[in-house]
Amino acid sequence: MNKVIVDRNSNLDLSTLDSELSFEFGSGESFLYLHDLKSDNNLNFELFENSILYLSIFADNALENAKITANLGKNSKIVVYFADFSVEKNKLDATINLNDEGATCEWHLASLSSNKDNKDIVVNIYHNHPSTFGRIDNYGVCKDEGKLQFSGISYILKGCHQSKSHQNAKIVVFDNDCVAKAKPVLKIDENDIEASHAASVGKVSDEHIFYLTSRGLNLEEAKMLITLGYLKPILKGFNESIQGEIDALIERRLSNV
Repeated sequence: MNKVIVDRNSNLDLSTLDSELSFEFGSGESFLYLHDLKSDNNLNFELFENSILYLSIFADNALENAKITANLGKNSKIVVYFADFSVEKNKLDATINLNDEGATCEWHLASLSSNKDNKDIVVNIYHNHPSTFGRIDNYGVCKDEGKLQFSGISYILKGCHQSKSHQNAKIVVFDNDCVAKAKPVLKIDENDIEASHAASVGKVSDEHIFYLTSRGLNLEEAKMLITLGYLKPILKGFNESIQGEIDALIERRLSNV
């Protein structure tokens, strides 16, 4: 695995780099934006003591076998914003290891599965030390004949007291031919902890559709507006120029252009 040296604020096009890459971060804040993720990317992140990484990832190609692994040291923190607007077959495996006291992970993902996309997104957080924190928020929209599955394990090992772990997995379904599943799992081997998970899969609210169409929008415009409201919060993890690119891509995918 090749090591990549990055500045405190870096923008990397992964299509120009090797598939297997290792990143290391020392004390202080770093901002890393990755785009053009590839199917065979295997990315490894090492966060040493007192390091903070804001990691923004934009995927718009096929991701058949992409892997992300992060190992966090004492009082380190990773905040991930993953904008998944990839196409076709997508298998993403992410594993976050909280290896020392104060290690923290906040994972935010927004995904759209349309046409005949088939997406399987797995995010696991392992609490390997006391007093660690993990949070997973996965939000998705499934339409046409798309398939979308969110799964993952929040695992607090024996002896990892005063750790906290939370998962949210929510998918809005638009059409009868699409398939959506949300399967968050808690695995707890310690009593003195705080943990929760929530999952929901369902059609867009008829009341919301009725309200918007009664205000002059047609059905497709109403669905578009609801979907944008559901996916666009992920944009806060990206700079303004990238926000515009992602915003335009969402609208094109929703319009099947």
